[in-house]
Amino acid sequence: MVLATLLSVLCVAMLSAVHLHLLHQSDQFLMEELDELVEDLNISTDPSTLSAQLTPRYSVHSHFHFQVLDAQKQPLFRSRFLSEFQLPTPPKIEEMRGSKFEDIELPLAGEFRLLSMSVRNSRSEPLLLQVVAARSPLRMELGWYLTTLLTALPFALLVSLIAGYLLARRALRPLDQMAFIANRISVESLNQRLEVRNPHDELGRLATTLNGMFDRLRASVVQIRQFTSDAAHELRSPIAALRTQAEVTLRSDRSSDEYRRVVQLTLEESTHMSELVDQLLLLSRHDSGQQSVMFEDLRVDQLLLDVVDRFRPLAEERGLLLELSGGTPWMLAGDDIWLSQLFWNLLDNAGKYTPRGGAIRVSSQVADGQWCCSIQDTGPGIVEQHLPFLFNRFYRVDASRTRDAGGTGLGLAICKSIAEAHAGRISVTSQVGRGSEFTVTLPGRVAVIDVEESSEVDYSIS
Repeated sequence: MVLATLLSVLCVAMLSAVHLHLLHQSDQFLMEELDELVEDLNISTDPSTLSAQLTPRYSVHSHFHFQVLDAQKQPLFRSRFLSEFQLPTPPKIEEMRGSKFEDIELPLAGEFRLLSMSVRNSRSEPLLLQVVAARSPLRMELGWYLTTLLTALPFALLVSLIAGYLLARRALRPLDQMAFIANRISVESLNQRLEVRNPHDELGRLATTLNGMFDRLRASVVQIRQFTSDAAHELRSPIAALRTQAEVTLRSDRSSDEYRRVVQLTLEESTHMSELVDQLLLLSRHDSGQQSVMFEDLRVDQLLLDVVDRFRPLAEERGLLLELSGGTPWMLAGDDIWLSQLFWNLLDNAGKYTPRGGAIRVSSQVADGQWCCSIQDTGPGIVEQHLPFLFNRFYRVDASRTRDAGGTGLGLAICKSIAEAHAGRISVTSQVGRGSEFTVTLPGRVAVIDVEESSEVDYSIS
């Protein structure tokens, strides 16, 4: 329907242009004939001999008919065809200026095109020259064009539809191939990719986008499988330990101290399993977006100070020096529980791997319009090859040592998830033998506080 409409509009525009061209051409022919008549009139000097001079040439002249009138509108010359018709004339011939085209209709003769012009002869007497031509040849020619277009339009429409259908089939054939390959891709076969013939056209960009989506899906599936495998492994170890302890204990009678020891081990393993399940549940909720978020405006610098104060007794128990410096008042929209867990996990992680007598230094500053918190320890450091994977779930630099320290391998993954939930990021740098530094960057704005509030907070404590 759209194609037929466009072709119809095109045909109407073409017919209008042809009609205007034919009309202009007809007027040009009339003007040329009138110019010839004017030249012949300039030769004549006697109006009485005008008819005798013009009759041989203009009495019967192809498709054109002529008439010459004097100032009193009396005919000085008239073609044979016009002897039975009266042509329209202006009210006063001597006042007429230039030439005038008009369409007229003669009784029983049809429509004609009339050209009138007022001139003066060699005696300065006004004369009215008129040339008339039938419109029937123009209408016949226009009708021929109309018939041709009406005949060609259905054929052109049919050819266009067939050609468009074939071209569309050919152009959309890659989409069929994409659909076929995409239907074959499943969780078990995520290595297949769509063929990209031309990466710069629309289909090429679509194939590239779909391949990128398949890459992300494959990475997600691999991550989920690895996460499931690691979670099963982490849960299987304490369950196996519990089962082994129970089986050994039930083989023979035990003393109350031995039963107490088994119960104590069972409690420790159950506590570890409970902590692991809670962390798995938290990460799962973060990934699915089901974790209820209670974002509100809060002072993150004060929150960090509270977490450091709560961690100080634990640091003293471990024989560690805990220092806090900096502290630009910073306001952001966040969840205080999540952010407290973020800073606590980083402090606890630093405390586990810093030997007695070491130090943990916490500092904060504003850089590039964002708030940066740095937690630096003086532990053994981390080999550079482990740094890109440090925030992966269940990733451990030293599995046995982490387990002895009571870790589950999920603390840093939770920290990364919390930072990203607040539109921030977390990074790590480390040097073997000199310690590690974790940096949390969060967006927000500088908090406006009064003088009394600022005097109550001391950020330089150790």
